[in-house]
Amino acid sequence: MITPIAWTALSAGVFAMGLWLAWSRDVFGAAVFTHVWTSGMLLLVGTLALVLSVSALFAGVRVFPDRLEVTRGIFRTQVIRPGELVHFRASGKGNTVISGVTARGRGFTTDRYHRHHDVLVGWLEQNAAEPWAEFSDFFSKLTVQTRPRPVYHLFTMVLIVGFFIVSLLMFPGLWVAVAYDDAHKQQVTCTITAAEAVTVSNRSTRGIGSSHPAVAIDTSECGPLTLSRGVDSENQDAVARTLNRTEGPHVFTVGGGSFWFRTHTPWLRFVPAPTIYSVDGVG
Repeated sequence: MITPIAWTALSAGVFAMGLWLAWSRDVFGAAVFTHVWTSGMLLLVGTLALVLSVSALFAGVRVFPDRLEVTRGIFRTQVIRPGELVHFRASGKGNTVISGVTARGRGFTTDRYHRHHDVLVGWLEQNAAEPWAEFSDFFSKLTVQTRPRPVYHLFTMVLIVGFFIVSLLMFPGLWVAVAYDDAHKQQVTCTITAAEAVTVSNRSTRGIGSSHPAVAIDTSECGPLTLSRGVDSENQDAVARTLNRTEGPHVFTVGGGSFWFRTHTPWLRFVPAPTIYSVDGVG
């Protein structure tokens, strides 16, 4: 039950983020296309994830003396009467998942470690006697998981959720960050102590991981900065020399979002370096 609840909360958060971005024109400035596709993607992913997680939340098997009621999704409920189940099988790692199916294709799926699994087994022993007895005999010969593994399942869920969140931060989060910086430029004064021509990996929408020439700048107040706008392989050495000759306070035009993260969350190692659009004194 914890896993569907966690996924429902996460999906609702993604949908809410997409809705917020859709109504936040100030975030994107003139980047209309980025505004439309990033907010639309988050809304689509959030909606699909919500449908799946809520369906999993409502899914289950209710046991009555004269029937089983199997809920699949939000509004789909199937009724299985005594004698209708004809086949059972085990699946999943450790054969923890038990499935049953009728001749008409109706069926159920449950976990052996569900807290009410013994109630279902009692009903099957009485109302699906022969097929269940054959399956139980076959199941006794299988290699099965003998006890629940809550730590393993929690660890797996955390890994999957972490991958999901990181994927959203990179795509479309990267495009949102670039659009925000372009729409919210600000000027800051930083004291340059050294500059050097370098080759860096790209964080822009041209392709994550591609390399391009830049100038690495050391500053006393703003930390290490990288100037790549307007820098190419032909002028990067000249730009570095110019900055080294004019060490001291310079006015930098930076992206407001990425620079805010640099200033307020310096302990986050995975946050990209601030976007530098220009430095005074450099053509």
